[in-house]
Amino acid sequence: MNRKKVEISDGKRTFNIIVSFIVAFFLWAYVIGEVNPTTQETITNVPVQLLNVQSLTARQLAIAGDGKYSVDVVVEGKRSEILKVSPEEIVAEADLFGWTKGENYIPVRVSVPDPLKVVDVRSPRIQVTIEDLIALSKPVEVIYRGEIPEGYEVGSVITKPSQIEVTGAKSEVETVDQVQVTINIVDLTEEGVTIQGNAVPVNFAGVEVENVNLSANTVDVFARLLKLKEVELITELVGGLPDGYGAEVQVLETIKIKGSEEAIKDIESVAAEPIDISDIDKEADFPLTIVLPEGVELANGFENLVARVTILPVSKKEFEFDVDEINLEGLTRGKSVNTRIETVGLVVEGRKEIVDELTKDKFKLLIDVSDLKKGNHIVEIQVIYDVYLHNITVIPEKMDITILENEQENVNE
Repeated sequence: MNRKKVEISDGKRTFNIIVSFIVAFFLWAYVIGEVNPTTQETITNVPVQLLNVQSLTARQLAIAGDGKYSVDVVVEGKRSEILKVSPEEIVAEADLFGWTKGENYIPVRVSVPDPLKVVDVRSPRIQVTIEDLIALSKPVEVIYRGEIPEGYEVGSVITKPSQIEVTGAKSEVETVDQVQVTINIVDLTEEGVTIQGNAVPVNFAGVEVENVNLSANTVDVFARLLKLKEVELITELVGGLPDGYGAEVQVLETIKIKGSEEAIKDIESVAAEPIDISDIDKEADFPLTIVLPEGVELANGFENLVARVTILPVSKKEFEFDVDEINLEGLTRGKSVNTRIETVGLVVEGRKEIVDELTKDKFKLLIDVSDLKKGNHIVEIQVIYDVYLHNITVIPEKMDITILENEQENVNE
């Protein structure tokens, strides 16, 4: 009996709830449909349209930043009218005509569809920074994406255009360091390929600079994948110096070049244009111009080579060696050597403080006979030493020798 009463009570409660919802719905519908009260509502982030921007451009002025502004608008009207309005129908405008350089607080004018009214604009003014409109030409720099194969380097790079004009507000344009274009290493070949990429203005840190305009939005890049090779660098000094003075040159002994495998395979050395030291008093740096064959380039890092030339007092000294003091390199058992001279002269030149202290035992003379067969030969006299000298001359530079078999006596003629 009690159980039956509980079930009746629960059913009654559920019925009452349903009836309450129905009554509330009809009351809400009545208020909205018949009473339709006046109310206020805030429309947020209404974009502000800037008028007469061209008037700034005509006066060589520009807006700093992205030029995007927004306000919150409080509108009043019948609830049904507010519900019908779309955000696009609420128009906020700021007129730039007549404003000049500096921080400007420009009033915002807002219009809404009838019969709605604007109650408030937050905020009623927008802060607009106006600066000089400038244009600067910036170099195009190619950025390579991917890993370059070992022993190779990108070369023969040509960009079109090589410079791009950047236009905009002064503070924005002046932060641009260069315009970058990125290409993929995997797309490059030894023969070369042209790739088009997007132009991106960046600052010194490589971060993209926004709110500027470019004279070209794309760049065509021609590039090749070239082989590297290390070769000897030859430098030559020309011009006279006063007696008792000489020149020392500080410069790389070897450098790296790049080119196709065919172009560089036979190159063992490259030369710089001669350095004229006639007008040097003490010390000077000379940018080097490297003479390269067609199709060959300097590797990255070797484009701006410099030779430092120092003028300083020098001294000469002469030494005399008996032929018996010459070492015979590579002389094998069963062979001997005859020579046609008795002495060899050695003239050395270098820093005065070094040369004045030199003694004969600092030098070793030798001739290489390791590959010579029986008979007469003309061989070069080599000098081994471990001090820094400007010049060393052997007199004579070459000598006549005769390779003899064991049964013949080794005598100097």
